[in-house]
Amino acid sequence: MRLLFVPYGTEQAPATRYRVMQYIPHLKARGIECRVFSAISRFSTSVMIMSPDFAPPAKFLYYLYIFVERLFRLLAIIAVSARYDAVFLQRTTFPMRLELLLRLVNPRIIFDIDDAIYLPDKKEESIIGKIKKYVKKSEVVHVLRVSRCVIIENEYIGSFVSNYCGNVFKIPGPIDTDRFSAGERQGRQAEVVIGWIGSPATTVYLHMLDRIFKELASKYGNLRFRFIGIGRYDDPGVPFERIAWSYDTEVKELRRFDIGVMPMPDDEWTKGKLGCKMLQYMSVGIPAVVSYTPTNAEIIKDGENGFFVKSGEWTEVLSPLIEDGSLRRRIGARGRETILDKCSLTGNTDVLVEIVKKMAA
Repeated sequence: MRLLFVPYGTEQAPATRYRVMQYIPHLKARGIECRVFSAISRFSTSVMIMSPDFAPPAKFLYYLYIFVERLFRLLAIIAVSARYDAVFLQRTTFPMRLELLLRLVNPRIIFDIDDAIYLPDKKEESIIGKIKKYVKKSEVVHVLRVSRCVIIENEYIGSFVSNYCGNVFKIPGPIDTDRFSAGERQGRQAEVVIGWIGSPATTVYLHMLDRIFKELASKYGNLRFRFIGIGRYDDPGVPFERIAWSYDTEVKELRRFDIGVMPMPDDEWTKGKLGCKMLQYMSVGIPAVVSYTPTNAEIIKDGENGFFVKSGEWTEVLSPLIEDGSLRRRIGARGRETILDKCSLTGNTDVLVEIVKKMAA
């Protein structure tokens, strides 16, 4: 069997790493030949990751450039798609209704959607933003209608896609639990480290905890903050360390955390996100303290394998964890058990193989 993966970006994009690249060695071991042909280039993926910080003129040029590049690359993808038993689109949509042409060439289309990419970006209220709002949703709907099946990450996205496609399967994560494994605590044992991992696009959510970080820093002299992959962020009252994200070092850096935090608003956009940060913390045995959303509640059982913050009571939730190492270890161990049970790469690869075989038949 031959499978063509078409992710929106290259492996620099987290969704591509987790929802495509992780699978490939495991699929090859099961006799499935794989090829990856992304909808945008490696250079464009790098620009995309930085684009949240662009000024409006630069953002307009970025959108124009991406549109042209996608058009030519997607035409090439359509041209080669007939050689494969199935085409796996990861967040990839088509301009100008080109998905109809893809269906003519290869109707065995699997669409993987792990984010609410059909929703507008609330930060963009300009004319360009309104055009983008319309285009985003229409492109997603069009691809859903031509897909043989859809793979979702959470039920919130499932409630949307089921309006347009009848075959819906759920794969949360996946997390490579061999790579993201619990290990010995790295760093000075006298310190308690509250950590965060993310990207420039999600750095803005950290500001939800500015006051909380200051309160905790003044209360606990041995407390430190370590942020991986952070974008533009500055909080002079908080002793934080800025760590550059790297694939080769991210697991080691996560193991230097004692507690992992994931602040996020509860809105339409975040309801479509099963936070990768949360899954990473849990997989390495770190207690995750996260903002409540119904989607996160599909994984976290409050007080059992992690903690929710529903009304801003971050200090009240974090303080017992800072003070009690045995509580951190107990919650962290239960969190890892949850990931092994629900989100492991090995188990979810088996699910994906069955989906691909069924859709390609």
